[in-house]
Amino acid sequence: MVGLRKFVAASTLLVLVGACTPTTGAATATESEICRAWRDSLPSRSSRDTEQTRAEIGTAYDVQAAACPEFSRF
Repeated sequence: MVGLRKFVAASTLLVLVGACTPTTGAATATESEICRAWRDSLPSRSSRDTEQTRAEIGTAYDVQAAACPEFSRF
């Protein structure tokens, strides 16, 4: 259930960041800070994660990378 909450939070942030995307292509200071904070809050991985947890974490990283390509972790 925690993974689902993180996914929902990440999806919400994606919508918020997407709505504020500048037309110039350069991120504003606020957008950069949101992306940086989002990146730093992504879940960590563990060898004991279940398949579902691994999939949810992967999705969270994919969503963040799509919304903030300059700030993706991997």
